[in-house]
Amino acid sequence: MSKKNVFMFSGQGSQYYQMGKELYENHKVFNYWMDACNEIVSPLIKTSLTEIIYNKDKRGESFDRLLHTNPALLSIQYSMFHVLKDLGIQPDYVLGYSLGEITAAMASEVLTLEDGLSFVTDMADFVEEETPKATMLAIMAGKEIVLDYSDLFSKCWIIATNFSGSFVVCGLPENVSSLQNALRQDGITTQELPVNNGFHTPIIDDLEQKFKKRVKEIKLSDAKIPIISSKEYDIVQEVSHDYFWEVIRYPVNFQTTVKNTVKNKECIFIDLGPSGSLATSVKYIVDSNSGAVPLQILNQYGKNLEALEKFKANFSANQ
Repeated sequence: MSKKNVFMFSGQGSQYYQMGKELYENHKVFNYWMDACNEIVSPLIKTSLTEIIYNKDKRGESFDRLLHTNPALLSIQYSMFHVLKDLGIQPDYVLGYSLGEITAAMASEVLTLEDGLSFVTDMADFVEEETPKATMLAIMAGKEIVLDYSDLFSKCWIIATNFSGSFVVCGLPENVSSLQNALRQDGITTQELPVNNGFHTPIIDDLEQKFKKRVKEIKLSDAKIPIISSKEYDIVQEVSHDYFWEVIRYPVNFQTTVKNTVKNKECIFIDLGPSGSLATSVKYIVDSNSGAVPLQILNQYGKNLEALEKFKANFSANQ
């Protein structure tokens, strides 16, 4: 049985300054598509997106301004999509995680590049201007701990399940801080994500009608590549306008999505995100006898060209 290629696109929290810098400076295909995205986005945000991402003075700082991170994540991953296509690696499926669902829709040609980038920029405007600040917290433990801290968890929302030992909560900053302090005191590892907004929670509910009205301005096309949704846990048969609200409003279950994907087929899961977080999660989800192979390219440590060569070798060895 030949393995199926699943291209994975990550969401908010996976971004950082300098992501893909070596590719941007040295890889013609990546550079071309990043500049194409920059040309679309820069008039919308009134500054150069690539100059923001590759600002030397920001190295090591938290990259968390939604107006910049939304289009940055789409641009990086859409450019990586074309890098792989240029290598002759074609996806059999595209899989999105939260904001990555929009990148997956762009890769599948449901949305044009221009519509996808302008849409997520407008989305950022809506969320930044009209919703309160929120905090997202990754927790390295099983969800059974919720019962042990029920009072604190009751003031937050579980917004994502990555694998059996990792989930994400979101809530108002003071509530998440109280939860994090209690977990730390008991030795449970947590990590605050560089996201200041309440996606996947009722915090953004007041935006629903405005959001849906904006989406309906976009012409949607039939998917050229089957889309696997981390909100639906399976292949999406039809992408409607309402779908784009649902994938940012309701929880993500990446664990169930991957398990469903490998039930009847062997897959190579290729993480096109900047941090490799989805490939890491796949390692913890799949059984050793599933035939599934998780691969990543970019990471926070740079050396993108070396990482790309390593990926090519690993991909060839696992086909």
